[in-house]
Amino acid sequence: MTKGVSHFIGFLGQKPPGTNSSKFKDRCFPRIDATWDYRCPEGRLLPLQGVIPNRLMQHPDMWDSDREPCLLVVKNGHATGTTMGRANGPLSVVRTYTLDISTHHTSMEWGILNYDSKSEVFSRGGDSGSVIADIRGRIGGMLTGGAGSTESSDLTYATPFWWLLGRIKATNRFSQVHLGIDA
Repeated sequence: MTKGVSHFIGFLGQKPPGTNSSKFKDRCFPRIDATWDYRCPEGRLLPLQGVIPNRLMQHPDMWDSDREPCLLVVKNGHATGTTMGRANGPLSVVRTYTLDISTHHTSMEWGILNYDSKSEVFSRGGDSGSVIADIRGRIGGMLTGGAGSTESSDLTYATPFWWLLGRIKATNRFSQVHLGIDA
């Protein structure tokens, strides 16, 4: 028997603080020569459809106002509400050491910067677990933490969803769960 969440249709959130519909759309096209597909969601609902694959995370198909490759992403967190950011291409290697320095955990994390130097931070403590999606609604990752002591040096880390989904489906307990998305 397949269990599902077929009623789950999207990502609900406010527009980022200080933005109206026009400014929000302008942020989705940071340069006049931006040609990617984007439709402004109606009623604050961004439909989530699909997963950002590893190859696209490492070779983004969008860019920022300086024409640097990135994915324009959005999340709705408990602490900061809805914010936009720029996900960089390479995955970061994150190492966590225990008190016994010989024991450590290494993981690959997706790095996300705030939208620009004038924007609020992308995330704060309390936003962990938030879904991060690109502006097309493709799920990119789950927020796991951050670094940076000032708003202009904000860096958020997320576990890539393509990796999480593979592990979820591999477990006996969740092997039959249908999320309505493909990895």
